[in-house]
Amino acid sequence: MNEFQTYKTTRNILESIKNVGMYIRKSRGDAQEDLQKHRMIMEEICKQNNWNFVEYSEIGTGDSIEDRVEIKELLKDVAEGLFDAVIVFDYDRLGRGNGTDQDTIKNTFRNSDTLIIVSNPFQIFDTNDERDEEAMDFKGFMARREYKMITKRMVTGKKIGLKMGRWSNGVAPFGYEYSKELKSLTVHPLESEIYKKLIVSEYINGKSITDIAWDLNKKNIASPRNGKWTPNTISNMLKSEVYLGHIVYNKSEGSRKSNSQTKKPFKQKPKEEWITIKNCHTSLKTQTEHLKIISLLKSKTRHNNHSINALTGLVKCYECGGTLKTQKVNNKVVLRNCTACKDSHGGDTSLIEKTIFDTISHLRDILINTKNSNANETEKEYILNQVKSLERELDVNEAAIEKIENAYEEGEYDINKFRKKVKARQENILELEENLKVKKLELSSFSNVDNEERIQRIDVFFEQIKKCKNNKEMNESYKSIISSIVWKRTIWDEVRVTVNFL
Repeated sequence: MNEFQTYKTTRNILESIKNVGMYIRKSRGDAQEDLQKHRMIMEEICKQNNWNFVEYSEIGTGDSIEDRVEIKELLKDVAEGLFDAVIVFDYDRLGRGNGTDQDTIKNTFRNSDTLIIVSNPFQIFDTNDERDEEAMDFKGFMARREYKMITKRMVTGKKIGLKMGRWSNGVAPFGYEYSKELKSLTVHPLESEIYKKLIVSEYINGKSITDIAWDLNKKNIASPRNGKWTPNTISNMLKSEVYLGHIVYNKSEGSRKSNSQTKKPFKQKPKEEWITIKNCHTSLKTQTEHLKIISLLKSKTRHNNHSINALTGLVKCYECGGTLKTQKVNNKVVLRNCTACKDSHGGDTSLIEKTIFDTISHLRDILINTKNSNANETEKEYILNQVKSLERELDVNEAAIEKIENAYEEGEYDINKFRKKVKARQENILELEENLKVKKLELSSFSNVDNEERIQRIDVFFEQIKKCKNNKEMNESYKSIISSIVWKRTIWDEVRVTVNFL
C-alpha cells in the first residue's frame, strides 16, 4: 500500500468516527500543567474531526485496573458500545498493569469494535488487526517495565530518606505537622497538648481508653481523620513509637487497598523485622511513660468490671448537672438521689434504657429521611472524590520532591536543574493545598456527611449491643454514641429522660 492509499484509509477511518471517550490520567511525576496540556491536545484533535467526546479524568498512580475508578467506568461504557473510539495521550495511560489487565483492555475493545487513538504521536490501533495487536503488546510490555523501574526507584528513595530521619510515612500523625523545609515532623502546638494531657496523662492516671475517647468527643475535638474518636484510635496512638520521636517502618508488606489477585495480600510483619530510626523528631511522651502504657495495655486491670454499671458516668442531674450514681436494690439497678443538689430523686434505670433504644431508633429514621431527601447527594460525593484526589496528588508531589533530592545527591541533576524542579513541585503543592482548603469548606456545607456517619455509628451500636457480655461492654457501647443522659424526677414522680448524642 502506497503513502497516498495509507492516508486515504486513515482519513476514511477518522471520518467514520462520531463518538469518542477521552481518557486522561495524571500519572506519577506529572505536573498539573501536564494534565492540562494533554487535555488541550486531545480536545483539539476531537474538534478538528468533529467528534463528540466524553471525558474520563483520573488522578492516581495505581498500575492495576482494580485501583482506578475511571478506567473501570470507561471499559464498562466501551463494552456497551457507547463509543467508536477512545483517545488517550500515550498508550500507557490506559494501563501499565499485568498481562491479565492488558488482556482485559484488549478484549473489551476487540469485542465492541472500538478503536484506540493515541495522540502522542498520533496513531490508530484496531485490536482486531494482528499487526496493531502486536504493537500494543510491545507498548504494554515497555510501559509495565518502566512502571516497575519507577516504583523500585521510589521505594529505594523512601528507604534512604527514612534512614536519614525524614518522614515519608504519609500524613503527619495527630500531634505533629509535616515540615517541607526540614522533611521531618514538627510539634503541632494544640494537638500535642491534647495528646500529652488528655490521652497519655489521663490513661496513666487510670482513665479507660473508652472514657478518653468519650471525653474527647464531648469536647468536640476532631479525631485524626476529622471524625469521632474510638477506643481503637486511642489505643493505637498510645502504643505508637512515633510519639517517642522514632520512625518505624518495614512493619508490613503487600497492598491493603487493592483487590488485585496479582498483588501480595496485606500482611503485618513480626516485630523483630521492624526497622526503627530513633530521635528523628521531638517526642511527646517519655520512655518511662511508654513502658507504663504498654504494661497497662497488657494487664487491662485498671477498672473493676463489677463496679461498672451499663450507665456509669452517663446520667446527669437535670437540676445541677452532677453525675448520678447507681446502686443495686433487690437485684434491680436504680439511680440514687442527687447528692450534690438534693433536688433530683433517683429511680428505675430500666426507664432510661428503654428511652435510649426508642430515641436511637427514632433518630435513625430521621437521619435516613433527611439523607434521602437531599438532592445534593451526588454533588457531595463528587466533591468528596475531589478531596481524595487532591490529597493523593499532594502525597505524589511530596514523594516527587524527595525523589528529586535523592537524584541531586547522586549527581543526576546539577544545582540549577535541581532548584527548577523542586520549585515547580513546591508551587504545585501550594496550589493543591489551596484547592484542598476550598473543597473541604464546600464539603463541610453538606450536613449529610455527618448524617451518614451517624447512621453508620447507630448501626454499629446495635450490632455491638447484641454481643455485649457484661456491664463494662454495655457501658462502652453506650459511650460510643451518647454524650449524656439528663434525668429529672421530682417528689411528685414526674420523670423526664433526655438522651444527648455525640
